[in-house]
Amino acid sequence: MKKKTWIISALMYAAVFAACFGVLHFMKKIIEPGSQASVPISAVRMEAGEETGDADQGNVTDESAEPVPVATGSQAEEIIREKGYKSWEKYFPGIWSPPQTEETPYVPPKVILATDLHYQSASGWDKGRAFQLFVERGDGKVVQYLPELLEAFIDEVIEEKPTALVLSGDITMNGEKMNHEELSARLKRVQDAGVQVLVIPGNHDINNTKASVFFGEEKEQAPWVTPQEFYDIYHEYGYDQALSKDQDSLSYVYELDEKNWLLMLDSCQYEPENLVEGRLKESTIAWAWEQLAEAKEKGVFVLPVAHHNLLAQSRMYTTQCAMENNQEVIGLLQYYEVPLFVSGHLHVQRIRKYKSEPGVPDGEYGIQEIITDALSIPPCQYGELVWELDGSLSYQTRAVDVSAWARRTGTDNEELLDFEDWSYRFIQELISNQIRGIVKNLGEDVEKSMAAVYAAVYMDYYAGREIDAKGVKSSKGYRFWERNMPDSYLLRELDAMIADSDRDHNYFLLPELTP
Repeated sequence: MKKKTWIISALMYAAVFAACFGVLHFMKKIIEPGSQASVPISAVRMEAGEETGDADQGNVTDESAEPVPVATGSQAEEIIREKGYKSWEKYFPGIWSPPQTEETPYVPPKVILATDLHYQSASGWDKGRAFQLFVERGDGKVVQYLPELLEAFIDEVIEEKPTALVLSGDITMNGEKMNHEELSARLKRVQDAGVQVLVIPGNHDINNTKASVFFGEEKEQAPWVTPQEFYDIYHEYGYDQALSKDQDSLSYVYELDEKNWLLMLDSCQYEPENLVEGRLKESTIAWAWEQLAEAKEKGVFVLPVAHHNLLAQSRMYTTQCAMENNQEVIGLLQYYEVPLFVSGHLHVQRIRKYKSEPGVPDGEYGIQEIITDALSIPPCQYGELVWELDGSLSYQTRAVDVSAWARRTGTDNEELLDFEDWSYRFIQELISNQIRGIVKNLGEDVEKSMAAVYAAVYMDYYAGREIDAKGVKSSKGYRFWERNMPDSYLLRELDAMIADSDRDHNYFLLPELTP
């Protein structure tokens, strides 16, 4: 009897041990990369703390419902962040990064973002009156040194060796064919150094009847490019390497690596004529839905890039910046909980988070947008976006060191050798002169003081720097504005720039650091 009892007990312990081992083995298969265990998506989402939406349905089975999708093997951990940002951030930090092994150490991507180059060939102008007027009436582009600026920038890109160099539109001054062809030839040096160049057009680049050359007293119209010609000139810069290309626009998908894609969106309207405003075609939005759905299925992180802005980011520039159908685009991206969008166009360094309505807590999900300011305008900045090994994304701006390039290349041009100081004085004088052309009959000292405070705020605003609102508003120049031109649109612009600049916009970390 004792022997029988001992045998029964042994069998029971063995059964318990086997059951525990089976559960542990099954769980190991769920989370272990390369395993073949199958896990229902709903089960994984419940494990991650998400509601499946059918809590009130009990165990009732709807035979007409679609079958529950199943994740197999290494897909399991990817499905855990099926909803994108929230699951990843809260439960699985570092999920973007594949596991590290001695055999195949993972090097996460690094992308350099530059926008609004507005490249102008030196062969398209002389020192005549037409060119001088073009510069004087501009917004601060260092037009006379754009080829040198580009070469210095290219040197820095090659030295940094990013995964890709992304140029997000307005890559030429006004779409001149000669500027496109010369820019493409110069970019070849980046590609030959092993850095993939990726381009999309901006509103200045295609079918732009403002394309001009500047010789003598009057500017003259120059040949521009069609959409097909743009593709022909730049096809090796992203289009030839694309995973997918939209048939109705110059949009495409580029694979940075097996875990990360760039969704390069052509937001421009250039058919039948060129428009400043941006808009994604309905067919392009449908194509983008397909790309994001495929990325979700494969567990791939997608970073959308466009020329026009996703969000209204400026109190000063309130029209022609955000895409006309931006709410539809926001709806698409937020459906997949895409965390970040990058753009250009505004010429102002800005970072903003989308909130569906006022009062939404900062910790809640909302897509964020980084606008990198124009490379062509001092301080001639570009952005560097880095995928970190811990799964975070970091962004910061850098100013092109033209002076170092000038010394290295042996030029004797003093303005290039001291480019940072020269470019600061150039834009300060340019904006001051423009303001003094409007502010008149107030006396030289008053006009100079008013122009100086406007120019200083303008420069900090474009560069995305924090502005000391109290300090500016207590300055003599600002008080002159209030006293002499209280109803001026220029004072409203000053106040708008100050209000927009309550923090520095040159640094960003995803996920955000919250209390």
